[in-house]
Amino acid sequence: MNKVLFSVMAFSAFALMSCAGSAPEKPATMDAATADAVRNSADASYSEVPNDTPAAKELDAEKPPVAAGGTVEAAPEEPTIQLSNVAFKVAPTVLVAPALTGKMNPNIDVVRKNPLAKTAMEVINAYLTGRDYNVVGLESQAQLDEVVSLQSAIAGNDEDLAYAAGLTVGADINITYSGSIQENDIVIDLNASEASTAQLLGSESVRMSTAGSESQRALVQKAMEKAIVGLENKIRAKLAAQMEMGVQYKVIAHLVGQFTDDQAEEISNIVSMQIRKKFSKMVVNSMSRNTYDLMVFADPEKHEDAQMVYGEFYESLSGFAKVRKQNITKKLIILEIQ
Repeated sequence: MNKVLFSVMAFSAFALMSCAGSAPEKPATMDAATADAVRNSADASYSEVPNDTPAAKELDAEKPPVAAGGTVEAAPEEPTIQLSNVAFKVAPTVLVAPALTGKMNPNIDVVRKNPLAKTAMEVINAYLTGRDYNVVGLESQAQLDEVVSLQSAIAGNDEDLAYAAGLTVGADINITYSGSIQENDIVIDLNASEASTAQLLGSESVRMSTAGSESQRALVQKAMEKAIVGLENKIRAKLAAQMEMGVQYKVIAHLVGQFTDDQAEEISNIVSMQIRKKFSKMVVNSMSRNTYDLMVFADPEKHEDAQMVYGEFYESLSGFAKVRKQNITKKLIILEIQ
């Protein structure tokens, strides 16, 4: 490249000397026509330089790409994810946990003993905290013990631990994560579900190559940061729409004692018609003669917590049947109708 540029400069200088004649003692002043002739001669000499030499090819390679319209093309930029700007009426509460089931270690020792699992949880929690979510920590031993006890009481060993934990600590959303090494890639999987119904809201998977000098911890951080942004963008609009209806509570009611069919039907109608009016919305997951599985959406300004939701059942059935609480957590209400 230097040789080509040098040749062009020498050729131009030679052309300038030829046009100017003998060098005077003082610099000569060229008129406009002469100056144009010199420039044209230099341009022509440059175009005559062979363009198939290695140096010329190197010079062309350094030139920026030119679009069809003659404009220089900008270097391609790595696409960035546009964050969802949907606002929440009520900030959702989120619980983040490893993707475990009741048959695995209920104390979530993997978080405490596996640094990569702990790093993954910290990345998700930090991101959600900055995005207007109320994030609940899962590492408190008292909470975990309560989760295990509740899990055994209502669902047995096959119940998803994250689901039971979310109900216990008052989460609206459960986010579970897992990671693995597949061939030369690290794979991160995220899932988000409603705490009250265990319904899947969205999932995200990220694959990142392990080739390079970065540590596994750094790779986990990068992969998890990318995955949680993608997941949140998928579910944020759904969450905002649900939170508009109110705070969700799961209610399980059991009829205990001797009830005639007519009495059981009357209680069913009271729950379906009268108690429904107390809340923004009620969804009947299942309703048999003796067991009701309900999800209610309560206005947080009218019902501050689960105890106030329970009170609506107590008052509505007063004088017809006795209502007794069996277990009340922040999102789960188990009651008996006697």
